Amino acid sequence: MRKTTMYLIGASLAASAALAPTTLSAQDDLPGEEVSLTAEQQAEYDGWPPDMQSAYMTWPNETKGYYWSLTPERQGLFWRLSDDDKLALTAMTGPERDTAWQNIEARASGGSAEPPTEEPAAPEDQ
Repeated sequence: MRKTTMYLIGASLAASAALAPTTLSAQDDLPGEEVSLTAEQQAEYDGWPPDMQSAYMTWPNETKGYYWSLTPERQGLFWRLSDDDKLALTAMTGPERDTAWQNIEARASGGSAEPPTEEPAAPEDQ
């Protein structure tokens, strides 16, 4: 029993250590370093309600920059994500990010984000 408990604690610590860099990356930006907005981006930002402006200001600079690189449709979907999902999506690259966006867009359009795990059973003839 003790070996099992120690194994679970060790696995938990290993998982925490693996997640720590992602968690800390949201805090790496210095408060004085802001993302420079173009005139168009600033006008869009100024048109947001105060709660959206406040939420945006809490994002790390990397996430702010990624947000502005998105199409307007994806920007709208980005706002619907949890903060943790925003950070995770920002940290992704290449095919992983493409797959994540396919899932997000499928969910938003009412489609299934996950492929079915098994095929429907064929009716049996009696």
